[in-house]
Amino acid sequence: KSVKNKVSIEHVYPQTPTAEYWNVQFIGYNDEQKKVLTGSIGNLVALSQQKNSSLQNDEFPLKKVSQKDHKGYKDGSHSEIEIADNTDWNPGAIRKRGLDLLAFMEKRWDIQFENSRAKEDLLFLNFMNSEDDSL
Repeated sequence: KSVKNKVSIEHVYPQTPTAEYWNVQFIGYNDEQKKVLTGSIGNLVALSQQKNSSLQNDEFPLKKVSQKDHKGYKDGSHSEIEIADNTDWNPGAIRKRGLDLLAFMEKRWDIQFENSRAKEDLLFLNFMNSEDDSL
C-alpha cells in the first residue's frame, strides 16, 4: 500500500501534549495517570498514516474540523465522527468512549464481563471516580 493508504493508530490525547489546551483538559492528573489515559483504548482511533501525521499534537478543536492542511475527524470514519461529536476531549471522554467500545464488543461478539468493575479494570482507569464523567 502507499503511505497514503496505510492505517495507523492516532492518540486523540497526544503522547506529547504540547498545546495549552491539553494542560487545561487534564489538570489534576499526574504524569503516570496521563500516560495511562494516553494509551487507554478510549483514546485510540485507527486512521490513515497520512492523516495521523497531519494531526500530530494539535488541540482537539483543531483535530475535529478540516483545515487547509488536513481533514478533521468530522470528515472521517464513523469512529472519527463519534469522537468529533464531543465538545472537548478530556479524561471523562476517554473513559466514556472506552466503556462504549467495551459495550460494543459485548454485543457484537457476545463477550461477557464479570461486572462493571471488570470493565474499569480492563481500561486501567480505576484511578478515576464517577465525578470524572464530565464531557
